[in-house]
Amino acid sequence: MGLVTATGTAIPESRLAELGEAVRGRIITAKDADYDERKQIWNGYFQKSPGAIVQVDGASDVVKVVNFARENDIELAVKGGGHCFAGTGTIEGGLLLDTSRLRGIRVDPAKRRLVVQPGLEQGDVDAETTSFGLAVTGSQESYIGIGGLTLGGGLGWLARYRGLLVDNLVSADIVLASGELVTTTAQDHPDLFWAIRGGGGNYGVATRFEFDLHPQGDCMAGLLAFPIDQTVDVARRLDEFNRTAPDELTTSFAFLTAPGGAPAIGLGFVHAAPDDSTEELIGQMRGLGTGALLDHCGPMPYVAVQRMLDENTVAGHRYYPRSFLLPELRDEPLQILADGFVNAPSERSLVGGGLMGGVMSNVPASETPFLHREGYLTSILTSWTDPAKDEEAVEWTEKVYSELLSYTTGAVYANHLGADAAERIEDAYGSNFERLTRIKAVYDPENFFHTNNNIKPAS
Repeated sequence: MGLVTATGTAIPESRLAELGEAVRGRIITAKDADYDERKQIWNGYFQKSPGAIVQVDGASDVVKVVNFARENDIELAVKGGGHCFAGTGTIEGGLLLDTSRLRGIRVDPAKRRLVVQPGLEQGDVDAETTSFGLAVTGSQESYIGIGGLTLGGGLGWLARYRGLLVDNLVSADIVLASGELVTTTAQDHPDLFWAIRGGGGNYGVATRFEFDLHPQGDCMAGLLAFPIDQTVDVARRLDEFNRTAPDELTTSFAFLTAPGGAPAIGLGFVHAAPDDSTEELIGQMRGLGTGALLDHCGPMPYVAVQRMLDENTVAGHRYYPRSFLLPELRDEPLQILADGFVNAPSERSLVGGGLMGGVMSNVPASETPFLHREGYLTSILTSWTDPAKDEEAVEWTEKVYSELLSYTTGAVYANHLGADAAERIEDAYGSNFERLTRIKAVYDPENFFHTNNNIKPAS
């Protein structure tokens, strides 16, 4: 399929060639040898075939691509790192704007500021900032694109200690649906600045971000695992432990297969500012269960911390997520999760959650669109490779999720929405949703940017 309009009308190759002459970047179509590679996204379950891909080389290219798509009634999707639970970084038959070549980065160690473009991944950013002894909250994996991560909120190992990525955002350059390039801050276009700090790609295409940085040295981190039949007791003790945990400590739980093949409940932790209390904290975590099947704890550079979970998922596999918030680690939902893991259709399926709160919960709910800042962000991420198993994988996920629903808060992290994005988008923003729709009506009244976790403009 070539490039088509939103109504299915083919776009002449000559018109696409005109765009190719106008931009400094590269246009890729199905005729090019690397088309299949460039169209790939992390979640193979949502893989599509764009009519054309434009690898932009600067903000001016983004402006030209947005104008071209709008003027020719072509649906536009935006891809940065290509990692999205809901598979929004692609499109069928439309135009894919690929920002992966926008890889500029600059650290100002004196001002503790970072300027970065959206084509970089978290690991790229960490490698540069830690060279100066600095860091900014990011994801919990190194391969996540910084653009989509930021626009959705940006939750990672440092969030309890330093706030979300959006809490550290100082300014951003955004190409609007009109094709206008604007710089937004708390003083300039403040409504837009508010909306992009968690509202996703609904308001334009980001071409530059500026963040506050914080001092960051080595961490103390580790992974413990206990037999799965201890799940309820371990989780109950973990919940109690977390109530007095310092802000610089983040804990998580996940079900896994321990060395030797036994199912287990795993506990991960990162102490971002090790001190005299660290060994005592680790000792307390070791005491949450008995007969540990795994005990890997020790000092770790921050860049290594950010890579700890990289091997848990494989780009191109098929994923079906359900994400939710648990207010506490009660016996019943944890047993449901444990039983679900044992019966998962794939051994690569992930079931687990992480502690929120800390510094990030000091931000008022109306300060950014990201208002769900307490509890345990928990996910079921079913993983498989054979398309013939799609129905089985989806049914299993929905079954476990339905059993858990009454124990959740009803909220969800926008970046963890999946196929349920349309039905749960309001759950991601709660009382902030209406304001997001009003701002959408100002900056994108025709909903040009809609191939995302979409927020429709207020009527």
